[in-house]
Amino acid sequence: MKWKMKEVVLAVILSVACGVIYLGWSTLWIPISALVGPVGAGFMFGIWVIASPIVAYIIRKPGAAFIAEVAAAAVELLTGSHFGLSALLVGVFQGIGSEIAFALFRYKRYNLFTLMLSGALAGVLGIVYNLVANGFGYYTTGVFFATLAIHIISGAILGGWLGKVVVDALAKTGVLEQYEIMKQTRKKGEINGNISRM
Repeated sequence: MKWKMKEVVLAVILSVACGVIYLGWSTLWIPISALVGPVGAGFMFGIWVIASPIVAYIIRKPGAAFIAEVAAAAVELLTGSHFGLSALLVGVFQGIGSEIAFALFRYKRYNLFTLMLSGALAGVLGIVYNLVANGFGYYTTGVFFATLAIHIISGAILGGWLGKVVVDALAKTGVLEQYEIMKQTRKKGEINGNISRM
């Protein structure tokens, strides 16, 4: 499926906006992590993957989730993230995880379950990155499973569910009328209308 210029522009705008949010979230993570520890601060994780479900939900094309997450992570890096290059590298892994959720359904399902699965799988692949980058001794067994569980839950809620809430709110303003999300919504409305008249 070919991307239209307006889709590219929207993906860039949203990815840049998310990247700036990621940077602010990274800054906030420092004091919170100091207070509750890195595992406890894991509940914040989901915001770092919200670009993927937001852009994929609107544009509904293969690669949208991956591109959005990598672009947002690149913006976070370039705007001065204290995580340095790892902000971009983990973004690649998270983007792959997020993309897998949509690929599993052949890019035909963009409901709440798929969006939450996207955030959850981004969490799984984010942990995979940590293992690759830091080695298997990075976590004790208990810390590993606790961190994994927190990241999956946070990714599903703050990434997937919140991403849907944000996009649905945007859709109500009419700014997404020319994008695939609204085209498919109108199509479903027509089908349901025809069924009810039968």
